[in-house]
Amino acid sequence: MSQVNARLVYRNALNKMKQAGVNPATAILSQSYLRLELIASATRTSYQFGVLTNDAPSGTPQRPTENRLNLQDAFYCSSVQLFTSLAPTSSSTSFSLDSYPNPRKYSDTSVATAMYNLYNGYMSLTVNNRVITPSWDLYRHLDIAQTQQNNLPAVTGYTLDQFDGEKTSAVACEPNWVLIGSKNNQLSLTLPSAMSPLQTTSTPTTVICCILRGVLAQNVTVVS
Repeated sequence: MSQVNARLVYRNALNKMKQAGVNPATAILSQSYLRLELIASATRTSYQFGVLTNDAPSGTPQRPTENRLNLQDAFYCSSVQLFTSLAPTSSSTSFSLDSYPNPRKYSDTSVATAMYNLYNGYMSLTVNNRVITPSWDLYRHLDIAQTQQNNLPAVTGYTLDQFDGEKTSAVACEPNWVLIGSKNNQLSLTLPSAMSPLQTTSTPTTVICCILRGVLAQNVTVVS
């Protein structure tokens, strides 16, 4: 993002937060992000991200690699990224993110094919029982790199997928979203069919990761 675009995002954040009933005049405003994660299931077609630090959708606590919104803060979202990953274990923090179902990572091509059920689904956002975004299609986040991973790390000349942490799968969020820690924020995924089969060899965990980038306003809400 250029300096000019970053300045525009900042100005829009001020206006949008005021419209949402948040006064950012005395707040600390900074570039920030939210990283929200889900564990994929071979039987489910609907998911809900935990947005706030005290959320536990489906009884699942916050994962160590997540960065959620504090109850006393507000977040202005200017861009959205969506990734999947095959983590070694459910508690692993050393896994890379993928912007497409990479067949090299799975033991069977049917597993990679099943992952496309995610990209053929949509995301929705509801804040305080008001539907802000009813259907954000996930296919826009499918980003298949020109340079792709080869067979095995042991191969001479081993290459990785072409990847840019800032730009890969990133989509501008316009109209922008404002998430407020004192309100009920529901960010959900709806899939046409379950992602089945999933990888099960060597106890891996299939992670769905959503990264929201924008401006964070600290200590602007009253938590009762």
